[in-house]
Amino acid sequence: MLLYYFGHLLLVDFNTKNFLDDFNYTPFIMPRQANRNGVIVIGIDFGTTFTGVAYDYLRRSHHGQSDLTPLPITLWPASNDYEENSDSPKVPSSIAYPLNGPIAWGQQVSDEQGAIRWFKLLLLDETDLQQHLKNSEHIKKAREAINKTGKDVVTMIADYLARVWHHVLEDIVRARGRQFLNTRSFHVVITVPAIWQDYAIERMDWALKKAGILDKRPGCAGTTYNFVSEPEAAALAAINGHNKYDTLECGQTFIIADLGGGTVDLISFRVKSIKPRLLLEEVVEGEGALCGATFLDQAFLSCLEKKVRQMKQNERNMKSWQQMHPEEKRRIMNTVWEKGIKRKYYDGHSGYRIDLGAHGTRRPHVFLDKVDLNDTFDSVYENVSTLVKGQIDAIAAKTGDLPQFIVLTGGFGRCEYIYRKLNQQYKDRIEILFESNDRPWTAVARGAVLSGVAHMTNQDQVDSHISRYSYGWVKEENFEQGGSVEAKTPLVYGYTRYFEIDDIGFVSFSEPIYRSNLVRPPNRLAENEVIKGDSEKPGEPAEFQKHAVIDMKTPVPVEELPKRGRGEFQYRYLFYEVEVSVLGASLVIKAMFGGEEIGKKVISEFSN
Repeated sequence: MLLYYFGHLLLVDFNTKNFLDDFNYTPFIMPRQANRNGVIVIGIDFGTTFTGVAYDYLRRSHHGQSDLTPLPITLWPASNDYEENSDSPKVPSSIAYPLNGPIAWGQQVSDEQGAIRWFKLLLLDETDLQQHLKNSEHIKKAREAINKTGKDVVTMIADYLARVWHHVLEDIVRARGRQFLNTRSFHVVITVPAIWQDYAIERMDWALKKAGILDKRPGCAGTTYNFVSEPEAAALAAINGHNKYDTLECGQTFIIADLGGGTVDLISFRVKSIKPRLLLEEVVEGEGALCGATFLDQAFLSCLEKKVRQMKQNERNMKSWQQMHPEEKRRIMNTVWEKGIKRKYYDGHSGYRIDLGAHGTRRPHVFLDKVDLNDTFDSVYENVSTLVKGQIDAIAAKTGDLPQFIVLTGGFGRCEYIYRKLNQQYKDRIEILFESNDRPWTAVARGAVLSGVAHMTNQDQVDSHISRYSYGWVKEENFEQGGSVEAKTPLVYGYTRYFEIDDIGFVSFSEPIYRSNLVRPPNRLAENEVIKGDSEKPGEPAEFQKHAVIDMKTPVPVEELPKRGRGEFQYRYLFYEVEVSVLGASLVIKAMFGGEEIGKKVISEFSN
């Protein structure tokens, strides 16, 4: 019995030719309908606080990403029928289930309706949340609100995405016409944090299907989809934009810091080639943490509540923060903070005077000075700085040199304080690139579209990824007498599952997936060899460990499968193929039969 591994501890080469040496890997092929009419590629960046969507049209004549300029959706439903639609590159990731009336989402949601926010983070098990997150008011409120609805988080995300999806399709119809939409197939790309574990990505997969995004459409080829990590999507958008100015050079290394609402993800690349097309290779393992903009929001709110409490001690008629009118609190958090202080403040600014609205006949205010605001911003910047320093140190250790530049992306990437502090920290050594417009905020959604186009045209710009582990599964093989097991040339394999001749109905089965953190993992599993259990610790060499299981199900009842053998030795069999693809810091392993998925497992490098 042989143990076949995908990848290596140091480098997973995402090159189709290399895959074909060891796996029956099938590159993505555009659907037949798309060969005539093309494909609408839609990127969905479902974030902790905001969601963005972009799309573009891949014609048959297109040759790759350089032909495309993904268009972000910028018009979203307003809070009521009397207001104009909200003109913004993103829509709030919020939902509410009013007692009377339809589900509200995005800008339509108000606190009075029982707004539910931050629910994306609840895809993670509580045991995988950092301690400060478990105790966060936002998380507690989200969990309590979900429990009141009687829904699970996957269903809630599906409800939200279904409404986003419907709006996106209507937006495309307004811009391109209904015939255009109804005669083109879709390819959808969903972005996920690089640090998410296997089960969180699988839950996101369920939500996507439950939302109806992958439903069959009359007259069109089936909707296809793939996931991409948020930092990789951001990198594709940022570097393709950067490359238009002819400033990239072969051999350059750089870091993409994707600063989102919940997570901050870092990924590093080296420019492998520029012509005939841009190719990138990952330099060191990416890093990430839950220290995004929502934690800065929480720090600011805590600071503000403290100031209001101090004022109330001296003025009895003063309202506490909790007693203030919801509209006033929204004005402060959405306008004064979100669109003002959060983006514009930097160390050196004297401070801000914040009007608290009407309190009886008075309009009191609080003043947040430099110390207050520096403490607020530093509570998050320290985590961001630690991640950046770790990535820089890893690059220097591997290449002997510092990266040439760091690109800040994501909504939080437009924060002036973060930019200036990093610029000061790495002055004259590493250039910090920062755009103050909406492009950093839409980078992940736009990059998702570029990633989808790359998959469909088989022109991935990210040529290789770094892997912490090697993964493999057992394959039985017959050898000719006298043949060398160790030296036998790798072949392309299909996989066969056997069933009893009397078996009937749809049958479920599974195969274990092994993991090794050895630089050169073993390739044989003797029948009497002991398999290491779940006691493997990160960093400890282990020959192999049973890490996960891929569950599969026969595509048809067993009695409809072909037969082999004679007489009492007859049996039925299923021949299927294995397809492996890279998703940032994760592997997506699919079992396929006749183009149909019969099993799937997502393995995150961050999983225990």
